[in-house]
Amino acid sequence: MKAKSLVKGLIVGGVAAGIAGLLSAPTSGRETRQSLKHSKDVMMAEIRELKNSLKDLKESSSKASKEGKESIKAFVEDVKLAVYEWQLQTEPNKEELQKEIKAIELAVQELEADLASNNKQS
Repeated sequence: MKAKSLVKGLIVGGVAAGIAGLLSAPTSGRETRQSLKHSKDVMMAEIRELKNSLKDLKESSSKASKEGKESIKAFVEDVKLAVYEWQLQTEPNKEELQKEIKAIELAVQELEADLASNNKQS
């Protein structure tokens, strides 16, 4: 939308400048017409160049957006895979730790029972 406004502004400005030039022209009508024709040709070339530049910018930003989405998608898949592999690698350790915790709990219960029986005997 801003590009359209810019182009419209350039055209309106060019027309206004042309009218102002006609009204205050110190040269003959023929020379003024030639000058205006030349100015129009230059302005049209600049407008075409601006249009092409905007088109290139639009294509570049679209391509960058697509590449960014693909990169993020690949990154997310890599992270998911890394987490899954980590879970697989830690599963045996997890089971071992659970067994050791149960053994410690059992040892604590036995110690508590021994302490309780020693206190009763004293």
